[in-house]
Amino acid sequence: MGRRELKKEATRQEILTAAAELFRTKGYEATSVDDIVLAADVAKGTFYYHFQAKEELVMALQEAELKAAAERAKKRMTNGEPAMKILFDFLTESAHWTQVNPDLARALFKQKFEMMTRGDQNQTQDCPMSKGPPAFVKEYFFDTITQLLSAAQQAKEIRSDVEATELARLIIPVVMSSRMHWLMDPSNESLTESL
Repeated sequence: MGRRELKKEATRQEILTAAAELFRTKGYEATSVDDIVLAADVAKGTFYYHFQAKEELVMALQEAELKAAAERAKKRMTNGEPAMKILFDFLTESAHWTQVNPDLARALFKQKFEMMTRGDQNQTQDCPMSKGPPAFVKEYFFDTITQLLSAAQQAKEIRSDVEATELARLIIPVVMSSRMHWLMDPSNESLTESL
């Protein structure tokens, strides 16, 4: 990556860092693009060069979290840890993000449902959602779960008479439903404990 690309990526990260802090302290709805550019010390045009709207920031923040969690899970797999333990930890870690960022999680679910309703994303056979989630969700969430289930089958931790992709198609809607239910009434209990 050249100097120019490194500078672009650094500016993008500064915007994301500023937005994440503002969303945490001020709340998603109360944070404006003007607040973000002021906190990141960039021009509004620079913001729009990197992101089309505030909503895109939420997707980028979740993508970074999912990517990091998926990388940690894959590293643990290569270290020989039990796949089912890694899977439970991976699901708990992703639920934890929802629990500590409920405003962002609500905004994210809303965006995803709107995208699926409009048919913005390419349809994919291997995903549990009919019109498909954003590509990063498939890559870092669905594919990671599928790989962990496959590894668990190979290690004889779970049954192997059902394909890992089919098992993932059964698990993921339950996980997503649990998150949505918790987001509607977070006073119930800890989301990570309910998994």
